[in-house]
Amino acid sequence: MFSVFLTILPVFLLLGAGYLVGRTKYLPDNVADSLNVYAIKFAVPVLLFTAMYRLDLAQAFHFEMLLSFYVGAVFCFMAGILLARVIWKRRPGEAVAVGFCAVFSNTVLIGVPIAQLAFGEAIMAQVFGIIALHASLLYIMGMTTMEFARQDGRGFTDTLKAAFSSAMANPLMVGIISGLLVNFSGISLFPQLEQALEMIRASAIPVALVGIGIALNRYKISTEIPETLMVTVLALGFHPAIAFFLSYYVFGLEPIFVQAAVLLAAMPPGMNIYIFANLYQRALGLSASVLVITNIISIFTIPFWLVLIKSL
Repeated sequence: MFSVFLTILPVFLLLGAGYLVGRTKYLPDNVADSLNVYAIKFAVPVLLFTAMYRLDLAQAFHFEMLLSFYVGAVFCFMAGILLARVIWKRRPGEAVAVGFCAVFSNTVLIGVPIAQLAFGEAIMAQVFGIIALHASLLYIMGMTTMEFARQDGRGFTDTLKAAFSSAMANPLMVGIISGLLVNFSGISLFPQLEQALEMIRASAIPVALVGIGIALNRYKISTEIPETLMVTVLALGFHPAIAFFLSYYVFGLEPIFVQAAVLLAAMPPGMNIYIFANLYQRALGLSASVLVITNIISIFTIPFWLVLIKSL
């Protein structure tokens, strides 16, 4: 366990470094905005473009692997909504925001570097296969459910149009789709352009992790601790457990597919959960608490899942 923890420690050191320089005011708070804008709108889309451009599509889009990950995601989403309604008596729109907190794992900014550190390039085709569908499917699911749940929601057609447009306008989706289009076309990029893209790609994850660390100083743990812990159990416990059960015991997949599905399912939620809550002004305090607590607890849960799937 300790050796596995040491393997992924650089990711949490970068997060911790960002948190420390933000906490001590060594770097001003607004630096987080600049770093995150650079990462999310430029460097990470380039990373995803290069990944999709080179992707082995047959290895990446493995149906049973994708089903294992996304069945677990949908279960956690629905369980979060149901528990928020029944136990914490949340209003429908608030319950959807709670469910979204349990489903949107940080597959790119934390999942990608941990996958590379733990398994190397061998697993990355499968990892990017899951990532290619992640934002679009989960945003469409979350936004559609929210529109039907809240009293001032839009109709079915308008809801789907809005959800699809929002997902497709995401810079990460632009990188994914453009990379897949180049992949399908068979076009080869000239070497100098590939080298330039590699330089940008190399900056994406470190910059994003430091930016996330600084931004975590903004979010406070609210009084909604029991509900936050419920979401944490769903996100860090049930999602990877379901992905493991389905991929390993039900479908009997090769270890590399099991490892990709479980590892990405075990990632903590990212800032998208707060963005979603802020978009609809629902469960903002809870989403902030989930963001902080899950990232702390994942330091201990991710090594557990890594030990399990590395033993396959």
